[in-house]
Amino acid sequence: MAIIPRTSVTTNVSSEKQNADTITAFDVTLGVAATAQALVVVPALKRGRTLSIVNEGPGDAAIKFDGPATVTDVLLKEGDAFSNDNLDFATNVSFINVTLAALPRLRGMLGSGAAS
Repeated sequence: MAIIPRTSVTTNVSSEKQNADTITAFDVTLGVAATAQALVVVPALKRGRTLSIVNEGPGDAAIKFDGPATVTDVLLKEGDAFSNDNLDFATNVSFINVTLAALPRLRGMLGSGAAS
């Protein structure tokens, strides 16, 4: 299943992979349909470096880095997985349902490292 990006994601294009020294696991079900909420928060004094997400559904969800997600952000269809490294985001990853009235469950891991 393909991930359909609707917006760009800030990535570090350095050939040197950035270290993630803190791993944060998450397993979150959206609490209120059509309302963005934090999926995972970057620990204080760290930056988000790696991220893996699985959308277990029901329905599709959209995610956004460092801000509240809208239905026009990066789309994760039910059953899709997202994995990326060499990221550089500061605060959180948020998510929102795209499928009407669905409350999707997303789980995964955030790797974070020292701010440069």
